[in-house]
Amino acid sequence: MSMVLFGGVTFLAAAFRGVTGFGYALIAALGLLFLPSPAAGVPFILVSDLLLTGFLLLDRDQGAVDWAVARLLLAMGFAGALCGSVVAAGLDDGTAKLLVAVTIFAAACVALVREPPSWLRHRGIGAAIAFVVGVLLAAFAVGGPLIAAWLLAGGRDRRTIKGTLAVFFGAVDALSLAGRGLVGAIDPGVVGLLAAYTAPTLAGFAAGRLLAARLSFDGWRRLASGGLLAVAVAGLIQTVVTLGHSFNPS
Repeated sequence: MSMVLFGGVTFLAAAFRGVTGFGYALIAALGLLFLPSPAAGVPFILVSDLLLTGFLLLDRDQGAVDWAVARLLLAMGFAGALCGSVVAAGLDDGTAKLLVAVTIFAAACVALVREPPSWLRHRGIGAAIAFVVGVLLAAFAVGGPLIAAWLLAGGRDRRTIKGTLAVFFGAVDALSLAGRGLVGAIDPGVVGLLAAYTAPTLAGFAAGRLLAARLSFDGWRRLASGGLLAVAVAGLIQTVVTLGHSFNPS
């Protein structure tokens, strides 16, 4: 049953990514609660997110990139990913699940903020956020809304935000996987997860793209906002449940 539930979560996560262009890892990470160990689940999410990012970059309407911004984000994101890989190698399963749940809740709350404060726009803050997100992606596969908030606060061209985010996430995901491999933080079980769930993930993404073509802008905005609110609530519940298990392991 836990495997069926995880498959449903990754299908919904990919469908949401197909509709909105973001949010796959944020939602898919909720399914880690159904797996025995995040050591295999996090690399699966990173591989799947990298695959979906590639599909998005093939779409010319979403593939424009602000390279002046992307270079800064990539440099700091790479440094963070290397540190995050080391962090992941030192976490036990219980601590990892708790930190994943807390990170999901915090990231979803950030994503719900429609107008990020103007003080976020400074390049120094952007560099720090990119480093933190690199750590979070490598360790827990979650953290993207923080980067999106910085880009929006800086008044960046919205036509390039999706492409810039896709390049950042794709490159940092790839480096995170490499870093995890070097420190031995990839469970061999990830191969089984990829074999079992790549098809549902791609099916969900295709369904999301079909739905996106039929949605108006207002419909898209309502779906995106409602989905993020649901993720925030689910992340909070997961945090409480995980804390409960930590204090009452029996």
